[in-house]
Amino acid sequence: MINLYSSINARKQTALAVAVLGVGLVIGGRAQAETLYATSISGSQIDQVDTVANTVTTYLNTPSAADSIIFDSAGNVIYTELYTGDVVRYDPNTTTSTTLATSLSTPADMVLEPGGNSMLVSEFSGGNIDRITFPNTVTTLSTGLGNPEGLAYDGTRLFANIGYRGGGPTGKQVAEIDPTTGNILAVSPGLNSLDGLTYDPYSGLLYASSVFGNIIYSIDPNNLNNVQNATGTLGIVPGPDGITTDGVGDIFIASSYSIGDSHVYQLNLISHTLTQDNFVSGLDDLAPASGAGSIPEPASIALLAIGAIPLLGRRSRRSV
Repeated sequence: MINLYSSINARKQTALAVAVLGVGLVIGGRAQAETLYATSISGSQIDQVDTVANTVTTYLNTPSAADSIIFDSAGNVIYTELYTGDVVRYDPNTTTSTTLATSLSTPADMVLEPGGNSMLVSEFSGGNIDRITFPNTVTTLSTGLGNPEGLAYDGTRLFANIGYRGGGPTGKQVAEIDPTTGNILAVSPGLNSLDGLTYDPYSGLLYASSVFGNIIYSIDPNNLNNVQNATGTLGIVPGPDGITTDGVGDIFIASSYSIGDSHVYQLNLISHTLTQDNFVSGLDDLAPASGAGSIPEPASIALLAIGAIPLLGRRSRRSV
């Protein structure tokens, strides 16, 4: 087990730089991380969720139940259709859709790969993790994984939730997988019904949701044996499914509409609090709120961030 919050405190200076570079940057009085994108399985739609204004608006109606969602480097929406076996890309500028993959066996979670030229998708019923090289070349990376679900990169290392969801309280594991060969390099101890997975740069930890255990695990990516109950005494997240991070201290969790209460929950790593946010009808998954797979930021934001880094450095030196 690891000391979660001492690990987090050791990374506060890094988090300051991340805040300037990314989703925590405030523009016009609003922080970008307040807006999330969520899939509604029962509603066959993707919703835009404002956790501050407490509003939910329909972003895109999908032909079939959308399970997982990411954005590519151009800002196109990519989502899995759970029951048709398709992976679809939607261009919001032309309002056109393109099918990237078909006939997958219950395509579940996705991750955009480093460089942005490809993505991975897990086949829950097929036991595979597949690579889609854009525009639409599909190859199988790894097989025999049980019910693979959440996928995450911590930079160059790939992690996945593998094993069988119905395998009891130790039926699933977090595995490090070689992104070239598909071989399993390391696994965590057996954990309860893992679903979503995200890497949080603020804490340097992986976070995984236990959909039947009603908890969130934190896992050290450098030693997968180091696992902690991240929600602990803070409260219960009923039926946690999708999970994402804003990279500056907040973990957002989707409580499954079919098992939980269909709310977004916010785990704040700075204040050590767990808060129930928006109700989203049919809620299942959340798009990445920072890093690869999140909605790209305008170029002006990136330029502002680059210009602000020297200021951070000077401020840090004065305060030492």
